[in-house]
Amino acid sequence: MAGDVPGPLALLRTAPATGDAGTAPGVLDFYRALIGTALAAVHRWRLPIVVELALVALYFLLRTANADDAVMGAWLVAAVVLAVASPARGLVILAAIAPFNEAFLVSRDVGSKSILALALLAAVGCRWLLSPAARARPSAPVILAGLLLAGSGLGLVRTRLRWGADFTELAAQIWLQGVATMLVVFVVAVWTARRGELRPLAAALAATTVAGILSLADYWGDAALRESLLGWAVVGPFNPSRLTGVIRSPTSTAALVMLPATVYLTAAVLGRGRLLRLGAALLATPLLVAAYLTYNRAVFIALWLLAVVAGWRIRRWLGVLILVVGLTGGALLVPWYISVRGQALGGGAQPPPGEVLIASDQMRLTAWGAATRMFLDEPLLGQGYRAYRQLAVEFGDPTLNAPHNEWLRFFAEQGAIVGVTGLAFAAVTLLRLARRRGWLETGMLASFLSFCLAACFNNPFLFNQVTIPAFILAGTGVALAGIPERSDAPDG
Repeated sequence: MAGDVPGPLALLRTAPATGDAGTAPGVLDFYRALIGTALAAVHRWRLPIVVELALVALYFLLRTANADDAVMGAWLVAAVVLAVASPARGLVILAAIAPFNEAFLVSRDVGSKSILALALLAAVGCRWLLSPAARARPSAPVILAGLLLAGSGLGLVRTRLRWGADFTELAAQIWLQGVATMLVVFVVAVWTARRGELRPLAAALAATTVAGILSLADYWGDAALRESLLGWAVVGPFNPSRLTGVIRSPTSTAALVMLPATVYLTAAVLGRGRLLRLGAALLATPLLVAAYLTYNRAVFIALWLLAVVAGWRIRRWLGVLILVVGLTGGALLVPWYISVRGQALGGGAQPPPGEVLIASDQMRLTAWGAATRMFLDEPLLGQGYRAYRQLAVEFGDPTLNAPHNEWLRFFAEQGAIVGVTGLAFAAVTLLRLARRRGWLETGMLASFLSFCLAACFNNPFLFNQVTIPAFILAGTGVALAGIPERSDAPDG
C-alpha cells in the first residue's frame, strides 16, 4: 500500500552520507516511495475522476468550438491513454460521446469511437492475461460475442476473393465501426461491470437522453438548432415529416431513444420510491415523444413487449393478460395507426385502398426475400460481408442496398454458422438479462429487447451511435446477472 511506504523526503533525511547499501534505503527505494506518494495523492484528490470528467467536458467544448482535426486527434490520444490506464473510465468517455456523430475520422468510416473501443479491448485483454485477479471464465454471452466477432470478420475473406481489395477495404471499415465495435464494447462492458461498476451505464443513459432531447428540439424548432452552437450534434438533411436529429435515419434515432426510454419506464413502474418513479417518468416523456415522431412502428411493439415484461415481473397472470390484449388490440388498431401515419407522412406512407401494407413494407419484404435467396445460394459460408450491396439486384431487390434485417443479413452474407451464432448470442444474452428481477436489470432487459426488435426491421448495426450505448447497457446487465442477488423483490 502507498500509505505503508516512507515518503521520499524521509528517505533522503535518513540516508547516511556514506550510502551504506546494507543499512540504508537505496535509489530504488527512493523512487518506489516517490511513486507511492504520487499514487496516494492521486487517490486522495480523486484525480482519475477529475480527468475523466474533464475529458468529457473538453470533448463537447471542442465540438462546440468546431475544433480542427489536429486538436480532436490530440483529445483522442489523451482519451486512449486514460482508457489504457483505466478501462472503466475509458468506457465512461466512450459512452458519453457515443450517441453523437464522429468528431475525428482516421479513414472514410472509422473514427475515434472505434479507436477508443479497440484501446479498451487491448487494455482489458492485457489485464485478463497478466493478472490472475482480473481473470475469470467468460460467460456464454461473451463467448458467443467473440465467435460472432470472428465469424463476421472472416466474411471479409470471401469478400476479398470475390470483389477485390478496393471494395473489401470499404467493407472492412463498415465492419470495424459497426459489428466489430459493438461486440468489442459488449465484452469490455461485461468485464468492467463484473464487480458492480455502473458509471459507464449511467454515462450511456445520460448521453442517450441528451441526444434524444436534442433531436426533439431540432424537430420542434424547425431546424433552428442547426444554426446554433449545438448544430454539430444534429446530422443529415432536416425532415419536417419525421424526426431524425442526431442520426440521419429516423428508424435508428427511434432505436437510440428507446434505449433509455425503456429503462426509465421500467423504473417508473417497478422502481422503489415515489421520487424515483416520478423522476423516471419525467425523463421518459420527451424520449417517448421523440420516438413517436420518428413514426417508426417498431417503437410500439417495443413498448408492448416492455409492458409484457413489467407485467410479468409484477404478476405472471398480468404479463399473460397484457400479451393477449396487446395481440388483440394491435390487430384492431394497426389499420387506424397506418392511416394516421400516412396522413402525417404522405406519399408512399399511405397504403392502397383496402390494404394495410405500405410501399416501404413491400420493399422490405422484397429485401427479405432477396436475402433469403442469397442464403440458400450459399448456405454454409454466405456470400461475403456487405455482399448484399453487390448482389441485391441479381437476387431480386432492385431498390434497397441492405436487407433491413440484421439477423437475416448474418445468414445471407456469412452463412448458417454465423447466422445461428448471431441468434444464439441474442437469445442467450436475453436469457441472462432475465435472471435478475430488480427494476434496473428489468430495464436493461427491455432495452436490449427493443434493440433486437429494431434489428429485425432496420439496419441499426451500421450506426455505432446506437450499438455502443445498446451494448454498454446489455454488457452491464450480463455482468450484474453474475453477481449474487441483492433482493428478489420486483422493485429492488
